Amino acid sequence: MTSITAASPTAAVPDAIDALPGQAPLQQPATGLRQGGRDGPLRSGNPRGNPNLAPRCGAKARRTGCACRAPVMANGRCRLHGGKSTGARTPKGLASLARAHTKHGNHGAAARVEHRAERTVIIRYRVMAAAMRLRPYLPR
Repeated sequence: MTSITAASPTAAVPDAIDALPGQAPLQQPATGLRQGGRDGPLRSGNPRGNPNLAPRCGAKARRTGCACRAPVMANGRCRLHGGKSTGARTPKGLASLARAHTKHGNHGAAARVEHRAERTVIIRYRVMAAAMRLRPYLPR
């Protein structure tokens, strides 16, 4: 039977080449890339940078009173606390909005009544199921 031996330490590639005692070790030549091979702009085309240095939203939360720490978008507003648009303001924009087909899906008054009826049936079924489950524990 053959014994298993560990790889020799000289087989591994060292970070620094050992030097004579009293001398600084020699470093391997740099490849010109940052750690992990990341260099140049991001995939979105934006330049690299430290995200911790980005300006912050600062909107106050109603519950905690703490400021929002999310980074701001290019327009200077948080994506959660300030949208990209505040709606049409000019007469031309308001007319365009009036001409646009803004209703979609099943959101009319008749649909709301139907959904309310469905929710009522579901809630009544849940109450009945709970009563049947607890029936042995109820008084006669």
